[in-house]
Amino acid sequence: MHSTEISCEGNANLLKIKCSSCSRPIQLTDWIRRAKQNVYHLACFSCDICKRQLSTGEEFAFIEDSILCKLHYVEHLELPASCPVLLTNSSVMENSPELIVDEDQMWIKHENKNKRVRTSFTDEQVLILQANFDLDANPDSNELERIAADVSLPKRVTQVWFQNSRARQKKQQQHKTRNHYGHCGTCNYYPCSCSNSNSVSDK
Repeated sequence: MHSTEISCEGNANLLKIKCSSCSRPIQLTDWIRRAKQNVYHLACFSCDICKRQLSTGEEFAFIEDSILCKLHYVEHLELPASCPVLLTNSSVMENSPELIVDEDQMWIKHENKNKRVRTSFTDEQVLILQANFDLDANPDSNELERIAADVSLPKRVTQVWFQNSRARQKKQQQHKTRNHYGHCGTCNYYPCSCSNSNSVSDK
């Protein structure tokens, strides 16, 4: 992730630069924000999910040309609160013909390590995602793009939803296996060697 900056210098090359959000030209008098090689009008620099314009100094995530505010980045990735999240600290800048951006990265941690952040998917989105998951738990890139378009979410968010769903499915299958064979909580063998040895000694 990267940081945004600004300066104001008259340069004809700026007239060739277009906003990465609205695709309209960047004028010499415009205030802009930057993320990686992308340039945005100040008013266009907003979260792709909630559409809220981001403020100077506010942390955000930049994923596959999608901008997410801190809240929606964490919520939609369903990360445990103790997991570090890579975010960007933005600053406002006047126009500059240079598109080189300092890529200073910052890791943050949430204070409550035991709290799991809730998601904000709508019921309709969940139904569509689950229906596609039931058909194919590991869709390819083209399928992910199609599904992401169906639910109006970034492809990366959709991809992580499928990853988390596969992890949950695997965990549920492991839990069923443990219940089937029995587990004493002491050893890690299935069936439990402790229970077998105890039953033999009891006899």
